[in-house]
Amino acid sequence: MRKQCFNNPGRKTDAHLLRALHLLFNEIQKLKKAVQDSLPPEDVDVELRDTDFVKDTVGVSDRTLLRYQNLGLIQVHRRDKGGKKYFKLDDVLRLKRHLNGG
Repeated sequence: MRKQCFNNPGRKTDAHLLRALHLLFNEIQKLKKAVQDSLPPEDVDVELRDTDFVKDTVGVSDRTLLRYQNLGLIQVHRRDKGGKKYFKLDDVLRLKRHLNGG
């Protein structure tokens, strides 16, 4: 009975499934490239500052800066491979003005 199951010509084989997965993967890659190409290029002239600069400029601790991130008052623009956070200088100055009431 087992031989009949594998020899059934109407049954999909592993090769057919692998081919279908490969075609699906290619379509996903094409869509991904199309989406990336449609996005505007990343800001080239953006000045980035690290966490230490932000804490010194704004005058807050690590914990307070993290709280401001969670509240949405400032956003991390980029992280490096080590996990170090970088913020836009414009966002840092805006946060400083906001906290100083100006």
